[in-house]
Amino acid sequence: MVFINYETLIMIIYMVITFVSFYPITYQLLIIKRGIRKHDETPSTEGLNMENRSRVRVFIVVPAKSEPLDLIESSMSRLSSLGNEFNITYVLDNYDNETISIIKALGSKYGFKVIHREKPRGFKGGALNHVIKRLGLNDEDYMLVLDIDSVISTDTLRELQRFLGSASAVVPRWTTINRNDSLLARGQWLGYLFFFRVFKALDNLVNWVPILGSGSLVSVGAVRRVGYWPEDVLEDVELGVKFFTGNLRVKYSDNAQVQVEVPVNYMGFLRQQLRWSLGVGRVIRRYFWQVLRRRHGSTVMLYLGQYLAYILQLISILMLAIIDIIGLRIPLWVFASLLVLVVPSLALYLYNLIDLDREYGGDPRRDVFAINSVNLAFIMALPRIAIANLMGLLGIGSIEWVPTPKGSRKWSREGINLLPEFLMTSIVIIAFIFSVIHLTLLNMLITLPYLAGYVRGLWRVINGTL
Repeated sequence: MVFINYETLIMIIYMVITFVSFYPITYQLLIIKRGIRKHDETPSTEGLNMENRSRVRVFIVVPAKSEPLDLIESSMSRLSSLGNEFNITYVLDNYDNETISIIKALGSKYGFKVIHREKPRGFKGGALNHVIKRLGLNDEDYMLVLDIDSVISTDTLRELQRFLGSASAVVPRWTTINRNDSLLARGQWLGYLFFFRVFKALDNLVNWVPILGSGSLVSVGAVRRVGYWPEDVLEDVELGVKFFTGNLRVKYSDNAQVQVEVPVNYMGFLRQQLRWSLGVGRVIRRYFWQVLRRRHGSTVMLYLGQYLAYILQLISILMLAIIDIIGLRIPLWVFASLLVLVVPSLALYLYNLIDLDREYGGDPRRDVFAINSVNLAFIMALPRIAIANLMGLLGIGSIEWVPTPKGSRKWSREGINLLPEFLMTSIVIIAFIFSVIHLTLLNMLITLPYLAGYVRGLWRVINGTL
């Protein structure tokens, strides 16, 4: 008879879940390592020549859902500098008649078309499909979707247009226009620097990158070919996946830069992450087998599945809490294995962020605190992000889609129920106390970083410094 050592089995399960929960870091580092060769910014020879390229119509579409009036006027003022070459359209959702009249007057002033949807359906994708049908865009046309806060230059538009005819979509690099607004914003700026290194590597390795919701130039014909824009909470990523499964090329241009705003506080950050996590879960559920059947499908699915790590991290923390509370001792071999498997990846990831910080003129000694702010925000949002991703994967429930606060509203700290944050912090505190009571030293050493993160994170959220 074979006797099962349940304690050993529990420790093996805990170790495996904890290690796998850090896979996004390892995945990103490996992708960058494999795709480190020179990035090809030369358009395919199949692209349009200069004469045909000049005949292609480019429609810049700016969706606005309950956005502040001052932000819309600033957006129109900026886009007016692009000249008359581009067809610029604003599509409005959730505005009263008085505000619509003001925005239409601004549109007339700058020479832009303003469309109002009386029945806003299908999220942002529904608004984009409405524009395609309302304006009668042709398959030969291209549309460039731009968020209300984004800033794009003529040079970037020219750079994107170089790939007309050689790709169904061209994706730019995002730079953060408000990176100095807060430590959290600056930390996201650093994260974006690393994020687009991954994009560059993905383009080299699999000839595909996800479509971004602001600044991407997309073929209207390709959009029609895959059944129009998906009318769900993450229309850009889902369209990119539909392009991948339809064997349509999505090109990344590192030389094309679009300036975007990032959330400046925990409330805005949380709203953005919940939408992304839920949306990615839904995309995986719908396209899992279609993606895997394609060449390089496993690489793409591993990219899409990075939010799954939050589910595993939540399970890992809860398992650790139970282990601490019931007094199970974490063996030395588990502790040593986690040190060997996890710490080097975290250290290498931090090194890459610091290296990018230096490369782009940052101050590593100061920006370490910015990196820490992003880490604290993710730690505090962990249970919500994990549940949102699980909801998307299972196809259950929904969240209220609210645009990430921007412009004059980006600093607003409207009330939010912090019960999940309080609950997780309490669980970690209790777990640490029990590890001390049971005198389990290795348990204490593993629980201590979580304790420091949750207590510090919750304190900063309450005090409005995160």
